[in-house]
Amino acid sequence: MRHMKPLLILSSLFFLLAGCQDHAEDVSTKKKNVQEPGTASKEVDPSSITPEEWINQEAGDLYQQYIENKNGAKDPEAYKEASEKAVDEYVEDVRQKETDTWSDEKWTNSILSSLRTRYGDIASELENYEVVYEEMELPDGRLLQDVPMDEITEKEDKKVNVALLIDSSGSMKADVDGESKMSLAKESLETLAKELPESVDVSLIAFGHKGTGSDADKEMSCKAVESIYPLQPYDEGAFSESLTKFDPKGWTPLASSIELANEQLSSQSDEKTENFIYVVSDGIETCDGDPVAAATMVKADNTDVKINIIGFDVDSEADEQLKKVADAGGGEYSSVKTKQQLSEIENVWKEAINKNTWRWWAVHRFSDNVWKTVDHYNALRDIVSTYQSMIRNEENRMIQTLNRLEKEELIDSEKRSAISSLLDDRQEKIRNYLNDLESTKHKEVKTVSDELDKRLDAIKKQVGI
Repeated sequence: MRHMKPLLILSSLFFLLAGCQDHAEDVSTKKKNVQEPGTASKEVDPSSITPEEWINQEAGDLYQQYIENKNGAKDPEAYKEASEKAVDEYVEDVRQKETDTWSDEKWTNSILSSLRTRYGDIASELENYEVVYEEMELPDGRLLQDVPMDEITEKEDKKVNVALLIDSSGSMKADVDGESKMSLAKESLETLAKELPESVDVSLIAFGHKGTGSDADKEMSCKAVESIYPLQPYDEGAFSESLTKFDPKGWTPLASSIELANEQLSSQSDEKTENFIYVVSDGIETCDGDPVAAATMVKADNTDVKINIIGFDVDSEADEQLKKVADAGGGEYSSVKTKQQLSEIENVWKEAINKNTWRWWAVHRFSDNVWKTVDHYNALRDIVSTYQSMIRNEENRMIQTLNRLEKEELIDSEKRSAISSLLDDRQEKIRNYLNDLESTKHKEVKTVSDELDKRLDAIKKQVGI
């Protein structure tokens, strides 16, 4: 028993020493696995790496340290200095290594792990570039490129009726910009009627066009609500003739004129009919009617109707009432003071009428497609210029590195040629990959632009441009 104790102690010491040795080997192994500048964690054949893998690699550690935040285009001297520092440090690092036995592949991986450029961001910018034509937005808020062609070419089966109501009370004799309000209103309504689509039926109602405006003939004047041009297809000669049949004279039976328009529209409407009432007036109701109630009734009788009103050189009282009438009729109210403002509102009215909306939208959009396409091509060209510059800068940096390595006899000319070939192969893969992305995006721009041309041509045919 006395001899067992020393033996036990010796055994314990043996296992302790063995454990220390294993720990030392683990530490040594871990140190060897730490990548240092100028070394590659794995000796991978560069020629076996795919373009996508090259693109998605992170930038080299020395590139990140010295070059990444420098902009060669804005400050070429600073960029050149940073690049030289990175190459200097790389050469200094590998000079301390045992590189005599390094293969061509190991040299290539070593250079790239320290000095390569990151291309992932520029590739993502190309891939994610959106070919969108924001200027080609339809009046309903959609982009033309998102509208199916069959919707554009679909035959319009909705009928449209337009009732034009003109205030012919005595106050319409007053001048605006050197012309009477009545003559300007007639001119505006004639232009509007003339430019309606052929499928639209139109009527003209004059109100207050009899009497003198005196109390003695108020009753006669307030009953003067007449369909001068009954609801029917537009005939230029007949419509122009109808405008000559009345002049501004009496009171303002606005409510009665809206009621007459409602009778006309209701008698010639079904669930596929879109109705519009347009009123030009320069004052409030003066015949004891309730134009707001009349507009409310119109809306109740014809759900698809809009009463749009122009207050022509009106006072604040008339302005307030006419706005309430338009609101009750589901339409818009506009107050104008000049001939120019009247013509601008007239254009807005045109845009509210079915196919005419497309017409006035399309007139200003044919060239938008061309110019936006040019913008897309220019944006893609800028991206191409950026990545081509990146490739050139990296290529120069690799040449500079190989020159230094050969000069300091770390590689010979044969080795240099072999490494250069592997580097060139990588750059060719990256260049082709990015070029293919750009080409795909370029084709997408052309495809979208061509499709927009087809849609615009279809719209031109639909609205008769």
